[in-house]
Amino acid sequence: MPERGLGAPPAAVTTPTAIEHDPIQVPSGGRPYIVTRLAGIPRQLKTAIDRTPCGMTDPLLAEYPVLIFRPADGRRVMAVVPCSAATPDSRAFLFERSTELEPLPMTFPTIALSGGFSASDQPGFITWEVQTRTLIAWRGSDHCPALELRHIYRQGSGELNGFALSRVEHRRLRCTTPETAWRTLWQSPAWNLQP
Repeated sequence: MPERGLGAPPAAVTTPTAIEHDPIQVPSGGRPYIVTRLAGIPRQLKTAIDRTPCGMTDPLLAEYPVLIFRPADGRRVMAVVPCSAATPDSRAFLFERSTELEPLPMTFPTIALSGGFSASDQPGFITWEVQTRTLIAWRGSDHCPALELRHIYRQGSGELNGFALSRVEHRRLRCTTPETAWRTLWQSPAWNLQP
């Protein structure tokens, strides 16, 4: 075995390369950092998006921009990303430890059409309402008539991804008449956990 100087590292050991990332400056108060062009998406987020089936184009981002925000002070930063589909769709990502690292896809509770609840990383087209600190996921169709669903998630403390499903609404989409009003399909009760 050839002799090496004490300070020389072994030849088989490589030093880790720095993760290429773009700095993300998120406004306070739940306000989003808005990205309207593919070239403006931070590299660490773009890497996560590319791992999912979520096609994006500049015209799509011009209409439905990427939103990067902190739901509440002290909470982890997340991103809502539009995806190309027959009807608008979204994916959400959570920066678990740092905005310098690749974020992870988020999963949300949803109703199961066969009854009960399920979970999905594509609950529909997601919008963020800063004033009420809620995410709204709309699921529709490009056919008429059709059923539209809306899952409403409130920002909380220890809930999954920092959000809890608080209400599910539905309505029948009729293309020849004005839209009908949303009706509540399910609403979270106030749990009584006292023994």
